[in-house]
Amino acid sequence: MGVLRPEEEAKVRELFAGLERPVELVVALGPEETAMLGARDVDFGAEATRVAEGLAELGELVSMRVEEEPDGFPRFPSVAIRPDGEDAGVRYDGLPWGYEVASLIGGVLEAGRRESSLKPESLEALASLDRDLALDVFVTPT
Repeated sequence: MGVLRPEEEAKVRELFAGLERPVELVVALGPEETAMLGARDVDFGAEATRVAEGLAELGELVSMRVEEEPDGFPRFPSVAIRPDGEDAGVRYDGLPWGYEVASLIGGVLEAGRRESSLKPESLEALASLDRDLALDVFVTPT
């Protein structure tokens, strides 16, 4: 069974066909942790791998690979989104399932652009920062 419904797959194929550069999804698997209550017997690493594989199948410029316990990943599983195979610091920590896979697709689309989709005033504000920042964005359909 695919990650998306057939009509969603067709739309993502169309979107991924517009990518301007290659995007690599790196699935970082780490040490097994005790499953949280309600998680049943879900293998989060295997499911994250399945999602990344499913997305990579939908675009010629999208690829994926798996790394076991790589450096620089504090949480597992994680999916790093790498434009031109370069680490841009964009990562989805956890399992992008259901509605949350849209965030991963959006990350691929943004990474596949040659120019940022941010407004010029946003780019100016970012350029004026006097130090590097790390932003964490939390996603939930609820």
